[in-house]
Amino acid sequence: MLLLLWCLAVPVPPAAASSPPPGKPAGAGDTSAGGGLCAADGLRKAVVTAGLRLDHDNRTFTKVFSTLTVEVPPSWPHAHELLLSPDSDRYRGAMRCLVRGPLEGFHTRWREWRSSEPTVTVLPEKSGHGRDSAPRLKVVMTAHGWVEQREKLHIGAWSVDVGRARWTIRLEPPGTLERARWKRITVDPGRPGAASAEPAPDGGRGANTLVWNPAAGGPVPDVVVGVVPAWPRSFSAQDDNPPFAVFDEAGGLLLLLALVGALWCVLVVLPGHPVPTPQERRAVANLRDWSWTLLAVALLVQGHHLRLGWIGAFQESDEWRQQAAYAPRAWLTSTAAGIVLLLFARPPRTLRVTAALLFGATATAALWLALAGPDTALFIQPSTTATWRTVGAVWTVTIGSFLLFLLGGVAAVRRVVVHGGLIHGTSAGWRTRRLLGGTVLALTVVAVCYAVTAEREWRRGSWLSPHADPFYGAWHQAELRSSLLWFTHNAHAWWATMLWIPSGLALLAVLRARGTLTRQEPVARRGPRGADRLMLLLLFPVMAAMNIGDFTSSSALVWVWSALYFLALVVVLRLFASRAVAAQRLARSGEPLGTVLAARHAPRLRDRARRFRELHAQLRALDQGQPDEGGAQRRVLETRLRRLHRWRSSTGRGDSLPHQVSVVDAALVLGPAPTWWDNGVRAARLTQPVSLPFSVGLVWETMLRGESLTGTLHYGLGLPDVFVQLVLWQVGYGAAGFVLGALWHELPGRRGPAKALAPAAAYALPIGLFALGNWGLGEEQTALAFSAAAMLLVLTLTGIMMDLETFRGERHFWRSRLALLHSVYQMRYLSIQVAWLLAQAAALVTIWQFIDEAASPPPTNGNR
Repeated sequence: MLLLLWCLAVPVPPAAASSPPPGKPAGAGDTSAGGGLCAADGLRKAVVTAGLRLDHDNRTFTKVFSTLTVEVPPSWPHAHELLLSPDSDRYRGAMRCLVRGPLEGFHTRWREWRSSEPTVTVLPEKSGHGRDSAPRLKVVMTAHGWVEQREKLHIGAWSVDVGRARWTIRLEPPGTLERARWKRITVDPGRPGAASAEPAPDGGRGANTLVWNPAAGGPVPDVVVGVVPAWPRSFSAQDDNPPFAVFDEAGGLLLLLALVGALWCVLVVLPGHPVPTPQERRAVANLRDWSWTLLAVALLVQGHHLRLGWIGAFQESDEWRQQAAYAPRAWLTSTAAGIVLLLFARPPRTLRVTAALLFGATATAALWLALAGPDTALFIQPSTTATWRTVGAVWTVTIGSFLLFLLGGVAAVRRVVVHGGLIHGTSAGWRTRRLLGGTVLALTVVAVCYAVTAEREWRRGSWLSPHADPFYGAWHQAELRSSLLWFTHNAHAWWATMLWIPSGLALLAVLRARGTLTRQEPVARRGPRGADRLMLLLLFPVMAAMNIGDFTSSSALVWVWSALYFLALVVVLRLFASRAVAAQRLARSGEPLGTVLAARHAPRLRDRARRFRELHAQLRALDQGQPDEGGAQRRVLETRLRRLHRWRSSTGRGDSLPHQVSVVDAALVLGPAPTWWDNGVRAARLTQPVSLPFSVGLVWETMLRGESLTGTLHYGLGLPDVFVQLVLWQVGYGAAGFVLGALWHELPGRRGPAKALAPAAAYALPIGLFALGNWGLGEEQTALAFSAAAMLLVLTLTGIMMDLETFRGERHFWRSRLALLHSVYQMRYLSIQVAWLLAQAAALVTIWQFIDEAASPPPTNGNR
């Protein structure tokens, strides 16, 4: 009920004569320079400087900085009001007169952002007598914005008219300051400089800055500067305009279609066991059904967004009221997607009844709105007095349609996880009541954060509008109703981006059903092989890979990065397959070691490995004594070591381990668990405590630092997304750990830290290519290097813990884990690994210090 109360909380007094008439565009009013509203004549002695700067470097979107400095004479009647609280209407009126002009009533600028309130300082008094000798006030108004749409952008006293290939910067001073003393005007168009400038500038400063010094008493020059930006900035500024918006949405659709195609390839090559277990049959059926479900949901959701991009629904337009008609179409899309997910989920009776009641309420409210409710263009107009019945119906359809989609997604995950055998139905809180309670709680959190953010956005955009104005309340309610109308569009687009989670879980369920049957197989044959290997390799881009980003703010190529992650892992494994310990050949028969090692050999190998380390410790003790006294004893120890090196070939004949492989190396090949599935699960669990600080750091860097925090606080789903992104980073690290453990026996290297290099390299390769592309396009590199380095360190520490887990049976014989690690690695290997860890930690600290802040504008709440 919070959103319903929120939309009706502001009373709407009758419009006064001084207010704009109903339906008049926001920001309209009296613009005459000499109007009595602002006493513009009192500002003739004001001294004004204005500057504009365009920052194109290391950004996806060009950032515009505006500075307006006004020395206000004490003779201006409203001067003292600038010293009042920024929350008072008298302050707002005086500041609006100064930086906007004599505008009456309601006024907003959604594209203009402020880092802080304007600063007002008192200048030293002039010598002399009279009112003019009183102290003057210096007001500094700084604002910024981003060139992110093909529109006319108003920032401070400037406008930037964004065209297809040329941008026009124009000074548009407030009407109250047109007869003031303009001391200096500067424009820095950024690289490569200005293409044209009128009138001719009086001078320059630095590499690109143009300077005008108007004559005292003269008119304000009509400064117009033409800019031809680099093509990446020009493309980024048109990402919401056709055809660029179509390419953007098509990329997301292609990504999901590529995932569906990959799942179908798995199902085609998936060989069944001669007698598949019931668990395997259920897991494969889930995967097959989910592939069709994913296809249907992708076509519904992304197809809807593709159509909106095609008709230009995302671009800035003066017909914003008519564009409101696009928002309710998300109700149908979200409802249909939720029904498809629920049909796949096969929920229990309680969930089915709940979904049916929810659908009935949603459909009834939608039908009432279609037959008796107002048109959406009228619903968001301030001239409309929305009744409780109308707002309640919109609230019901909005919340009900998204709740169906949300409940369908959660129920789909429940089927994949529970029916797929990943967890048991009576554990982990998957009971129906907990599922419903968690879904409702999630919706409540999302709705509350959305409502709070919408109110914050309203206050930001209307900060100079007088709250006491009668028309202010009407526009306030209209804007809140508009936010309610666009809620489903924003929320279901956000929720749809997580469809990869049930996809990865469905793959995991099949892998679990098949992986647990390889307990007695030799290392070389127990897998993952064939379709199992394909699923494991596919799991890497689906669940472990980082969402790298876009070029020029377009997702047209987002599917390429998933393919690159897949290919990078395949190539790395293929290139270094011969370096794996299991690929080394026995000394006599030449058979690969992996063909003669199985889980049943693990106890014997670990016992031999312990004796091997003890004998080596005795040899080191002898080396510290007199060589002549220990010769005979050394030969005895060496003979025992050679015996520990003996092994048998697959035919049962006597043989020896490869010359370069010790007994400890052979024991570490098997890992701590009897199957590759159990090794993967063990590694995934070990990553969680290790990776949590890095997940927190990445969330802080990408969502809570600098400009990122502004986006998080002003985007309707920003605060819930903080928690979601933290969980998703942990899921990604866990999936990477699972791949490390599942491929443990075939990764190159003798110890865990060396084995971690291959998956870490596959993770970093696409990031490096993307960073190279960003460098070429001049875009930001936020957190890319840190995420790659963090993955390497997490997998390195996981590899060390996997080696310790292999010998966990000896844990009670040692004082600490470090002592056991010293025994397993020996001094030389331990020193190398400690140095390697310290080098990685130092690199991470260095990268953290030089990470750039996110340079993208905050997402918008709906179409504004």
